[in-house]
Amino acid sequence: MTIKKRLGIIYSVTFILMLAVNYLTATDVGMVADENPAIIQPAGYVFSIWGVIYLLLFVWIVRMFFKHNDSDRVYESIHYWLVANFILNGLWIIAFTQLWYLTSVIIIIGLLVTLFVIYKKISHVSINWFDRVPFSIYFGWGTVATIVNIVTWVKEMGVEEVVGFNEYQWTLALLIIGTGIAVFVSLVHHDWLYPLVFAWAFAGIIVRNDYEMFWLTVVCGVSILIHLGISLYTGIKRARR
Repeated sequence: MTIKKRLGIIYSVTFILMLAVNYLTATDVGMVADENPAIIQPAGYVFSIWGVIYLLLFVWIVRMFFKHNDSDRVYESIHYWLVANFILNGLWIIAFTQLWYLTSVIIIIGLLVTLFVIYKKISHVSINWFDRVPFSIYFGWGTVATIVNIVTWVKEMGVEEVVGFNEYQWTLALLIIGTGIAVFVSLVHHDWLYPLVFAWAFAGIIVRNDYEMFWLTVVCGVSILIHLGISLYTGIKRARR
């Protein structure tokens, strides 16, 4: 058995286990998140992006069994990082639904680290445009989710201010920082999907909140990210002609 097929089987098993945990606790996650939501938490429909991520990951794993040997290095470079990601994904759901907020923050930071490593490795060795697509979206959403999870943890501790900033002020600052991260990653890696995930999340924050300055900041962020995403996509398409 080749290493690619062995990894494919391991990925498939851990992926199915992760989906099982998600299926059994999906309602609980939503209920916990809505109990005392932070300002930065997007509207509920935004979390449907998980369905897109899981579908793309499923297709990505299935492709392993049908691709030619010249693409083996993509999967071999990732090795067991994806297994670690799936395990952390399932553990995060358990921790969050059990209201272990600090534990959930630690886990989701670990999950984000695995996504960063996978994303970087694929960016270096990828020979097909689809190799990175699931992880562009997953990494983007993982970044957003980590920020929201940390804010939720701080809010649940009853902290009113951090270094003199209240929740509203920190939310504005984090949106600006998030926009900066999205712009940086997309420019460095020529990735038009990563910033669009932020735009999707920011739009959901607009829907859920009604603050005048908040609207201005988020709308500006969404506008920048969408234009950046479209510009990068157009540039990449032109470069391939």
